[in-house]
Amino acid sequence: MPQFSYYLQFERIALAVVMLMLSIIAVYAIVITATKLARDMLLGEAFLDQAALKDTFGLILTILILLEFNHSVYVALTEHSGAIQARILVLITILVIARKLMLMDFTTIEAQTLLGFGGLLLALGGLYW
Repeated sequence: MPQFSYYLQFERIALAVVMLMLSIIAVYAIVITATKLARDMLLGEAFLDQAALKDTFGLILTILILLEFNHSVYVALTEHSGAIQARILVLITILVIARKLMLMDFTTIEAQTLLGFGGLLLALGGLYW
């Protein structure tokens, strides 16, 4: 059984490194988003432009996705449940696709693409359930 113990130690170290990298990326994204938001607020009413709002909203959603991913790594480390659970990955994938759809310009997208995203989200929702 010592080989299995070595693997568990390796997995914990790898997860800790991934969590550290995700934390660094999340902090960097928060700083970038905060500075962009501060700059955008100085624009006044021009900030309410759809493109500016979409850009800022996309950055905030990216931070939320990073935090969710980082939290799932933290749970895997603290609960000794092994690597990331498939259910969490499905949830993060749903969040990423939802972000993509929220930021999409629907005037230029084809119906087939929307149907593809819809089918993908239905399949992932069923898998998550």
